[in-house]
Parts: sequence; C-alpha cells; structure tokens
Amino acid sequence: MKTALLLCLLLVSLAGAQISSFPYTERFDSVTIPILPPGWTTTTARSAAGDFVTTTSSPRSFPYAAISTNATISQSVTSPAFDFRHLTPERLQFYSARSGTHTAGLLVEASIDNGATFPILLTDTLRNPGSTSYALTTVVLPPPLADQASVRIRWRIVGSPTAGSSATFRLDDIAVTVATAFDIAVTNLTLTLSEPPTAMLQAATLRATVKNIGTRSVAGYALHFFRDVNFNGIGDQNELFATVIGSPLFPADSTVVVAVKEALESGEHRFFAVASFAQDSNPMNDTASATISISAQKQTLVVNEIMYDPLSGQNEWIELFHRGGSSTDLARWQISDRPTASGSTNTSTLTNSSRIAQPGDFVVVASDSTLLSRFPYLSSPPPNTHLLILNRTSGFGLNIDGDDVLLRDATGRTIDSVSYSAGWHHRDVPDSKGRSLERINPNIDSNDRRNWSTSPASAGGTPGKQNGILTTSLPTTASISISPNPFSPDNDGYEDFCIIRFNLPSSTSLIRISIFDIKGRLIRTLANSEISGPVGEIVWNGQDDEKQRARIGPYIVFIEALDILGGTLATAKAVAVVATKL
Repeated sequence: MKTALLLCLLLVSLAGAQISSFPYTERFDSVTIPILPPGWTTTTARSAAGDFVTTTSSPRSFPYAAISTNATISQSVTSPAFDFRHLTPERLQFYSARSGTHTAGLLVEASIDNGATFPILLTDTLRNPGSTSYALTTVVLPPPLADQASVRIRWRIVGSPTAGSSATFRLDDIAVTVATAFDIAVTNLTLTLSEPPTAMLQAATLRATVKNIGTRSVAGYALHFFRDVNFNGIGDQNELFATVIGSPLFPADSTVVVAVKEALESGEHRFFAVASFAQDSNPMNDTASATISISAQKQTLVVNEIMYDPLSGQNEWIELFHRGGSSTDLARWQISDRPTASGSTNTSTLTNSSRIAQPGDFVVVASDSTLLSRFPYLSSPPPNTHLLILNRTSGFGLNIDGDDVLLRDATGRTIDSVSYSAGWHHRDVPDSKGRSLERINPNIDSNDRRNWSTSPASAGGTPGKQNGILTTSLPTTASISISPNPFSPDNDGYEDFCIIRFNLPSSTSLIRISIFDIKGRLIRTLANSEISGPVGEIVWNGQDDEKQRARIGPYIVFIEALDILGGTLATAKAVAVVATKL
C-alpha cells in the first residue's frame, strides 16, 4: 500500500513538472533559496544538499540565479521534462557568467528518455569567455527532439583539477521556444536627437525595428514606447508616452515603427519599445531598449556656496543653484576637486538614480549627515531644495588655502567650475573657520573674486536657502523700515517687539545699528561691526543696553554701513515709537 502511494505521488510530481506550454522561461525567481524550481534536479558530487542552488548573488535578472562552485568537480543541473509532441523545438537560449578562475568546460546535452541518458550533444565544449559578465548562448535545437514526449536538457560542468576550487558558475534567464504561427519580435531600437543639439529641451526620435518571425502573417499589433523615468528596467504604465499600430507583416518581413518623445531635459534617458499582439506566443523577444545622454548647457547649475573649512565635528558641503530654464536630471552628475600633480582627484557622484532639479532649485551636496545638526531645517527641506548626503566621512578633500570645485554632468561635460581662494573671504572677518563662501550673484562669472564673500548667517552658511549676500541689483542709498510701529514692549504678548529691516547699497559690509533717544543719547547698540549682505533685519525688544524698558516716546534708529577700513559707505535712519496701551 505504501509503495503504491509513493509511486502515485511520484507520477503526480513528474506530471506537474512536465512542460507543455511554450515559450518556456526560467529565471529562478519564483523559489525560496537555495531550492531549485519544481522539476529541476542537480547532482550531489560536491554537496549532499545539491551542487546547483539558487542565490541572490549577482543574478542577471533580479532577484535570483542558479549557481555552482568548485570547478575542479564535475557537476550538472537538469531541466524539467519538455513535452514536444506535435511541436518542433526551435531554440534554447540561456545566460551564464563565470568567475575568472572557472576554466572548466561546459557541455549542454539533451535526453529523449526523461533523463535516463543524454546522447544528444547540443553544444561543443563551452569555455570561459574571458569576462565575468553574463554571456548569451543561443542553441538551435536539433530535429531528433521533435515529437518527443519527455525531453530534458542538462548543463554539465566537466571538472578540471587545474580549475579554481572556489570558482563560480551562474545560470539565469533560460528560454526554450518552438516554431510558432505568431511571433512578433522587436529586434532593434535606435534614437536620434533633434537639432540644434544645444537647445535647452531636446526631442528624441525613436525607431523600432519589428520583425515577423512566425509562420503566419500578422496585422493589428501595437508598439508601446516607454521612457524609464525611475530606472527600474521596466516600462511602467505611467512611463508610456506613445502607442503606434504597426503595418501588416508577412512571415520574415520587417518594418520600422517611429515615435517621438518631446521636451527631454539634460541627463541620461532610457527607452523601451514593447510589442503587443494578442496571438503572440513568444514574449521573450517583444522588447528592445536604448539609452541616450543629453549634455546640460554650461552653467545650467552653478556652484553657489562652499563650506571648505567647517567647524570641529562638522564636514564639508557644497550648494548648487539651478539658474537654467528647464528641468535637469542630476543622475550620475559629479563634483571633484583640483587634480593633483599625478592627475588624481577626489570625485563624488551626486546620485545614481533620477533626481529632477527645476529652475530656481537649490541642491545641497553634503559629505555626511553632520550638516543636519548645524542646519536642522534641512531634515525637512522645502520643495525647491534637494539634499544629497554622500556619506563621505573623509569629506570632499577641499583645501583650506584654496582649491577647485568642478561640476560635471552625466556625459562628463564641465557645467561649472570655481577656483576659490581663502582670500575671497571678507577682510574684516578675523576668523573664517565655520563660515561658508557665498556667491553674490549666480549670473556673474564663477571665478570673479568680487562675486564671492563670507556668509553673514549666524550659523555660518545658508545651505538650501537664498544666500545672505545675494544681490541682483543694489539700491543707490540705504533705507530702513520698522514694523510694527508704534510697538508696546509691555510683555503682554502683543506687539512686544519691532523688526528693523534695512537695504544697503553694498553686497557685503560691516554694519552698526544704534538706538538714540529724542535728546540724541545712545541707549542701545543692536549691532556693532557685524558682517551683512545688502538686505537684512534685526529685532529690537524695546530695551536699552541696561536691559531696562525704554520710556514711551520716539527713538531714532540709525544704521551705518562701513567699509573694510572702517569708513562709512552709507547711513540711514528712521523713527521707532515705543507706546503703551491706553
């Protein structure tokens, strides 16, 4: 009774593992590692658990592949049984990859008696191709396999004592096809860009070659064109931009189907052309892909702020500003410093995935996350700020006395470069450590030292924000505005402070802000030789220098902008009124 039951279970297992639907594909992805898929078997010459197993290590298609180790030992893996009755087997395709020391030969063989013997040699001995990348092998299946009910295919490694004992062999993405009535294949996809190539936005013309490799004529098929925005290797529905109905094709005929993708920004772009035909019986050849890189225009993004000498416990960072007119993909952009005498550089890739920067955006490139402790607002940056933390604890290698900052796009083109010097800091800043160099105007030459100065921000910089010394056009005179005015510093929570806003006719200067009473006596100094940009504001709490509340009445707010020698560049004054509630 037990014997009969076991025999019954074995027959059910074999029947379940037999393949009668084609094309057959095996990517080893629908298993629990290290188990092989149903119907697949392997020898146990190297390991009692099986010589071939599934693994997450370096698959060709995510997430798994089959692998064996130790090329000194002969071992094999065998497919499930294929039912080719009333069919003509056509092709076997598979991808394999070897480590450099895997020099053993590989034989691919076929059995027509369900694996009892393997008398049919499908390939000559396959050797290491000299590359560790996956290589495609295509085998035309011979006539003796036609009309056979139980065909198995075996990949047999012929062990060699001179091969590597730790060498690896990987097998992935296997396909078996039979001659079919309907088979539409996309055999090629080419891309050309519009003219002129210097335009901010480019249009790409895609030409997909479609061939009918079936035995019957086809009509009514469609070509779907996708742009792989998220770089996941799949044409997602939201990435579809064109669908074109193809012209009828006789067997062996080809045609070219054309689509256009408008408004491509600079960066790397990957496209797919996918054939769709209800009667198509071979999905393995329905897709073709192509990639093109578009260079950004010079100074689309510019270096806008440089922290090259951070405080202790902090690390270097660089801010970029998008001054261009169209969106830009930052994938595979790089920053680097000045080459050494031997030509080496410290080079960092901003991001390997798609990251779109829009005109007016800030891009903060931080060597590590210590930036967040100094500038906590970057933990939740606004929509127009991109924070890229590169996890380089050693920093970008920027020299304190001066260095280069080069910005290159995905094609390697230099988009902006700055050769800064420590002498670019404001002369009246006694210690520039922990203070960034800010760019005064993004539209002025990157290497004009007059276009750079010390950040006036109390935190030492403004990463992800408008520069403190940003100047587009300077007023001819200084001015002050005060709000609210009057104000009542009585600590009742309503209008207890006033904000003094000022505009100065200088991109950077030292400021002194003083409060005088109606008799001209100095009662409060709000700022004394503090560095400032052309626009700023300061709060007065209504108290004097002795922290006593000022009497009710009018007060003169006086601002002086001083040059590096202490001379007065500009002055302005306004009246602030201290009041009380009636």
